[in-house]
Amino acid sequence: MPRGLTRRGALAAAGAAALGSLAGCSGRGSERRFWDDPPSLDVDAVPREFDDSVPARPRIVPVGFEPEVAAAFADRVDRLLSPIPDPLTAERLPHSGFRGRIEAERAAAREALPGPDEPLVPLEAVKRYSTARDHAASAVGTWAGVTVEGDPGAVAPDVGAVRQRASETLDALPGPAADPLAGAAVYGPIERWYDEALRRTLVGSGSPADEANPIRAGEAVGDVERVQSYVEAGRYLGDRYAASLADPQPVAEPIRREMDRLGSAVGDRLRELHGEGVEDLRENPGQAFVDERAVARDTPSADLLSSAVYRSFDGLWFDPVAVGDYEPDHPATGLTRTALVQTRLRAVDAVAARVEAGDTMFPDDAAAIGAARGAAVESAAALAESENPLARWLATQFLPLFAEQDDALAADERSALSAATAYAEYRWIEIVADEAGAVAESVATAIDS
Repeated sequence: MPRGLTRRGALAAAGAAALGSLAGCSGRGSERRFWDDPPSLDVDAVPREFDDSVPARPRIVPVGFEPEVAAAFADRVDRLLSPIPDPLTAERLPHSGFRGRIEAERAAAREALPGPDEPLVPLEAVKRYSTARDHAASAVGTWAGVTVEGDPGAVAPDVGAVRQRASETLDALPGPAADPLAGAAVYGPIERWYDEALRRTLVGSGSPADEANPIRAGEAVGDVERVQSYVEAGRYLGDRYAASLADPQPVAEPIRREMDRLGSAVGDRLRELHGEGVEDLRENPGQAFVDERAVARDTPSADLLSSAVYRSFDGLWFDPVAVGDYEPDHPATGLTRTALVQTRLRAVDAVAARVEAGDTMFPDDAAAIGAARGAAVESAAALAESENPLARWLATQFLPLFAEQDDALAADERSALSAATAYAEYRWIEIVADEAGAVAESVATAIDS
């Protein structure tokens, strides 16, 4: 068992270790550290499957795709792929590398395309359609690049036009909503599509025809097609949502006010963690908390705390979070992402308190792993089924965490390490889901006050 820790010591260990020893990796090369003398655990008795299923991705946008619109998105994939011979034989394209790439992209497009009866919430359907169009356009863009008569630039929409459409749509968001909280949850993900496209995907992009390598030309065509798909889908869902409202309200200003309030609270907490003299609040606290107290960093609890700190501060660096003197340009994105950071910071504090109290987060027995997963499912379900739209959006950020641990426990090769890691991660999901509910409720209260 590790020695008793102060909260300062626990956070110190996690902060200092987070980047260099994320998720339990030690400084001994790439070797994974684990407790030198862990308690015994009957790994064979750990269940491989569980009765409680992971909650479905919650619905945030209350309108969906009309059948003819969904059919048009699917038809676009078929039309993109139509110039490519099927099957694509070596006689038609002798170069095995190009042929393999085209075939792989074509297969990926068909796999990503939603089935007609597949139950997908609207935002997930958008992601699937856009991914399918990306792969299809990459396939045909590569095909165009290796044929004499082909022109990758003629496959994709004009880059400048797509960039302009994305920018115009982004500037018009958030649109009217039922209330500010619903507006943040509905428009936040849509804003994020366009913001990422303009800042990352399409920044500095030229014509795909400028790429000499056919594979790179295909990738460029796919990028533009994916963004065009998001533009079309986001405009459609936004317009349909606005038209469905009985009493639409402008929500941009109240969302921005709450974003600033929440960002101020996050900033105050970060100043407490850093102490005096920090130049950038987004920095990992790291050495600011190191004292001489010995910390057993190779227990599952310290491993979990290390990865939790990393997640929190990675989000601060790369997400538009209203911290310090930075105010995100797009309020719905800013509010949702700032709420996510506050949720993670509160969850880090909760885990630190458990580490401080001596909780190693090693399961007492095999049954404890199933119990931890059951508690995590219950907390995640409460979040996903909440009437609070922000709570449901936060649930979409944590529900994917189940998959890796469920897969690890179902694998043929299991160990005390994989079982303990799954147990600790289930504990994290329970904790972070509970904190997410509290954050969402506090935002709702502040907006209504």
